[in-house]
Amino acid sequence: MLERIVYKNKSIAESFGYTTEDVIRLGKNIIEAILHPDDFINKDERIRHLSNLKDDEEYTVVERYKKATGEYGWFRNTRRVFKRNDAEEVQQVIGVINEVTDEVANLKKLHDTEDRFKAIFNSTSDFNFFVDKDFNILTLNQAAILYTEKYSGVKLQQGVNLKMAMHSSMHNDAELALDLALKGEIIDITKEYESTSGESIWFRAKFFPVYDEVDKTITGINVNMRDITKTVQAKMALEQQNIQLKEIARINSHEIRRPLANILGIIEMLGHYQDEFSSDIKDLMYLLHQSSTELDEVVRKIVVTASRK
Repeated sequence: MLERIVYKNKSIAESFGYTTEDVIRLGKNIIEAILHPDDFINKDERIRHLSNLKDDEEYTVVERYKKATGEYGWFRNTRRVFKRNDAEEVQQVIGVINEVTDEVANLKKLHDTEDRFKAIFNSTSDFNFFVDKDFNILTLNQAAILYTEKYSGVKLQQGVNLKMAMHSSMHNDAELALDLALKGEIIDITKEYESTSGESIWFRAKFFPVYDEVDKTITGINVNMRDITKTVQAKMALEQQNIQLKEIARINSHEIRRPLANILGIIEMLGHYQDEFSSDIKDLMYLLHQSSTELDEVVRKIVVTASRK
C-alpha cells in the first residue's frame, strides 16, 4: 500500500502552521514531505505494520514533522483500518495526529533525571534496597549486590526477598523497622549482627518511606545499609587506648609521684643542714634537687595530657 493522503481536515494544516497554499504545494504526500529525515528510514516498517493491521487494532508512532516555522515538532500519529479491498487487504487507514512536543521533552527530562539518579544510586558505597511491604526487592544498587553475595552467598536481584540474605538474628529488627516505616516513620538502627557466614558485623540501617507524588501514599521502603564494623572496631580500640592512658595517668599520679614527692621532701629537709656539707656534697644536692623537680614537672604533664583523652 502507498501512503498518500486521500482526505485531510483543516486542523492538520493548522497543527503544522501551514497555509492552504502550502498544503496545496506539498500535495497528497504532505506527511512524507515534512517527515524528519531520521524518521523517514522507518517508512517500510510503518507500511508493513499498516498492511497487517486488524480491524480492531491501532498503530501508533511518534515522529518529527517540520512546521511552517522550519522547526521540527514531535507528533503522535495513530492510525487504524478504514477500508479494505475485495482481497481483504488494507486499502485505506484513518489517522489522528496530535502534537506531543512538550510531552516528549518532559519525558526526556524524566529519563535524564532517572539516569542521574541511577548513576548516584549505583556510585555510592552504601547498600540501597527499594522493597515492598513484604521485603521483596523492587530495585537495588550494585554495591548491595556485590556485598550480599560476598557475605551471604545469595545473589540478590529484583523480585528476590531481601530477608534471604539476612541472618535470622536480623529478621525481628528488620520487620519491626519495616512496619514502622510503612506507617511513615524514619527508622535508624545501629547494631551488631551475625552474618550468614558466622562473622560478627556491625550495621547501620535506615528505613525511609517512599511516597507517591500524586496521591501521597507509601509505595515502598528504601533501605539504606552500611557496614560500619571497621569504624566501630576503631572506636572500641580508641576507647581501650583511653582506658590505658587513664591507667597510666593514675599510675603516674599515685605510684610515681608519691615516692618522687618523698625524695623532694627529703631534699628539702637536707637543705637545713647544708652548712655542714662540703662544697661537693652541696653541688650534688643541687643537681639532685634540679633533676627531681624536672621529673616532677614531666609527671605532671603526663597526668594532665592523659586526663584530656
